[in-house]
Amino acid sequence: MSRFLIAFSFVASLTGSAMAEGHFAQPPVPAVSEAQLRVAPHFEVTRAQVRAKLVAQRAANLARFRTYQRGGVFPSNTYSDQKLNVWRDEDGHFCAAATIIRMSGLTDLVDRVAEQSNFIRLADVKQGPLMDWILTSGFTQDEIAAIQEPFMPVVDEPQPVPSEPIVVDNGLRQRENRRLIAKYKAVDAMIVKGTQKSLDAATELLVKRPDLAAKLMAN
Repeated sequence: MSRFLIAFSFVASLTGSAMAEGHFAQPPVPAVSEAQLRVAPHFEVTRAQVRAKLVAQRAANLARFRTYQRGGVFPSNTYSDQKLNVWRDEDGHFCAAATIIRMSGLTDLVDRVAEQSNFIRLADVKQGPLMDWILTSGFTQDEIAAIQEPFMPVVDEPQPVPSEPIVVDNGLRQRENRRLIAKYKAVDAMIVKGTQKSLDAATELLVKRPDLAAKLMAN
């Protein structure tokens, strides 16, 4: 099976009933017991601390996004004649979201995604290590999905499974660069404008995962 088909099959598994058995999945969270409920009020006291940690995470990840924008090197969609999320292209260039996650220290996870689900859409992820990163990133999932802008094709004849050297069309590449720079600038402004509302939403979701919140606070 081609890498292209394998990748899309993998994405489908993330969004279907088989997700719980996928490589990036994790066991369902068990029902909250009475003992856990007694602990919950204590955790509520730390909500402000969790939010403060997410403030720092958001600032760090926004700085990483801006570093990516300044670099101006983006993946080439040589696989499809339609817009497509490309996690890592044939030249080893990562998309914005993948780069941010790599810069946060999860290089092994990012490389594993590239090998197993190179056309993944983070908007479709529901659980597992990628979802854990989103929950602790200080961004909302909608913001991450906006950062992970899909790419327009930059070749005349896309190759879903590259079998020969691919020649990128310089005109298409330059046009796509201009589009992406403008898009990322707009997403950046959206993120800044929605900071308080997004942090409130991110905090609300994270406190529902006290195990994950505790892990974040310990770092």
